[in-house]
Amino acid sequence: MKQRTDSQGVPYSYLVDNIKVVLIFLVVFNHLIAFQLVKVDMVVRYVWYGITIFHMPAFIFISGYLSKKPQDVLKNVKNLLIPYILGYSLTWYAYIWTGRSMDYELLRPSGTVMWYVLALFAYRLTIEALGKIRFIVPLSIIFALWAGTRPEFTTYLSSSRIVVFFPLFVAGYLWKSDYTDVVRKFKGKWILILVSALLLYAVPNFMIANEIPVDIFRGNHTYQLSGMDDIRLLMYLVSFVMVLTFLALIPDVKLPVTFIGRNTMGIYFFHYPIMIVLNGLLLLSIPQMLNVWVLFGVSWVLVLILGSKPVSFLYGGILNLLTFILFKREKQVQDEGLEDEYDEDDRYEIILKRKKAIEELAATLDEEDARKVKDDVAAVLERETEEQEEIRGEDFFVDENLEMDDAGAPQEFEQLQDLDDILEITEPQGEMEVLLKNKEEKAQD
Repeated sequence: MKQRTDSQGVPYSYLVDNIKVVLIFLVVFNHLIAFQLVKVDMVVRYVWYGITIFHMPAFIFISGYLSKKPQDVLKNVKNLLIPYILGYSLTWYAYIWTGRSMDYELLRPSGTVMWYVLALFAYRLTIEALGKIRFIVPLSIIFALWAGTRPEFTTYLSSSRIVVFFPLFVAGYLWKSDYTDVVRKFKGKWILILVSALLLYAVPNFMIANEIPVDIFRGNHTYQLSGMDDIRLLMYLVSFVMVLTFLALIPDVKLPVTFIGRNTMGIYFFHYPIMIVLNGLLLLSIPQMLNVWVLFGVSWVLVLILGSKPVSFLYGGILNLLTFILFKREKQVQDEGLEDEYDEDDRYEIILKRKKAIEELAATLDEEDARKVKDDVAAVLERETEEQEEIRGEDFFVDENLEMDDAGAPQEFEQLQDLDDILEITEPQGEMEVLLKNKEEKAQD
C-alpha cells in the first residue's frame, strides 16, 4: 500500500480515499433509490438490499481505521457532535418545509442519517480504552448478537446501532496497514469477487423470499421484527468479506475522483436533506427519474458537487464559526489543590518511611548528632502537620497573594532535603549497609 503522511496519525493512502469514494457514492445512491424506485422495480429492490447489507458497516470499518490518533474531546465535539445537531435540525426542517410532519427528537435520530455521526462520536470517546480489551472483536460481536434480544436497545441515542456496528469500528481500529499489504499480495485475492457476488446474490434473495425487512441490517431493531436470531451474524460475514474485497482490489493510485475521499463528511451532511426536498417537490416521482441509470447519474452529480472544495470550505467554515462562538480558546482552569485531600494517605506514608530511615541512620551516629537529627525531623513533621490543619480549617481556601514570612520552615525543609540526599530514600536498606560499612572503616582507621 503506497503510504503518505496524514494528520490522522495512521498510514494513509490513495486506497483509503478511493474506498471512501466508493462507499459514499453507495450511501447516496442507496438513499436516492429508496424514495421511489424500489417500490416499482424489483431488480432495483434486490440491489437496494445488497447495498444496505454492507455499505455502512464498511464505512464504519474505515472510520475505525482512521481513528487511531489519540482522541481530543473538544475536537470531536466540533467535528461530530455539532454536525450531528445541525444535520438533524436541517433534516427535520426539510421535512417540515415539504409539508411532512416530524417530531423534533434530537436524542432519537430515526428518520435521519445522522445516527452514524452520533455513533462515531461515542466510538471515538471510548475506543482508546475498549480497544485494549483482549478479543474485543469477537466479544463485541457476541454482545451485539445478545443485544438483538433485548428491548432496551432502541433508537434512543442510537443505542442499538452503536452496539451493532461497534465490532466493525473496533476491527478497523485494530487493523494495520501491514494486513492490507498481505491481502493485496495474496495471489488468490480475485476469488473474493466470486465470494462477494455469491453472498450479495444469495442473501437478498433469501431475505425477499422470506419477507425479511431490510431494517434488520440497519441495526436499530430487535430480532422480534424478523423472527430470526442469526441474520445479524450474516451481516457481519458479508460486511467483512466486502471490506476485504475493497482492500484487496480497489486501486491504490490517484484517480480523478480521489479528492472526494477527503470531503465525505460534507456529502453525508447535505445529501439527505436535499433528497427530502427533491422528493417533496415530486421530482423523484416523474417518469424520467424512475430509471436506475438516471438515478445513478444523479447520485454522481450530488457526490461531485457536495464533495467539491467550495462546499467543503462552506461546511468547514460553519463549524469553525460555531466553535469560535461557543468555546473559549485555551481556557485554563486553575488548580486549587483540592485533590490533595485524596493523596493525603500516600503523602503520610512517604513521610513515615522517611522518618523511619532517618531514625535508622541516627542510630548509627553519635548520641549528640543523633539527638540533633531527631529534633530536626520532629520540627519538620510538626510544621507540616500544622500547615495541613490550617488548610483543612480554612476549607481549602487558597490566597494567591500569601507570602511565606517564616524563614524557619524553609531552613528545616532544606535540612530534611540534605538528609534525603544522604539517604536516597528509594533504597533505605542499601544505604544503611553503605553507612555501616563506612563507619566500620572509619573505626578501623
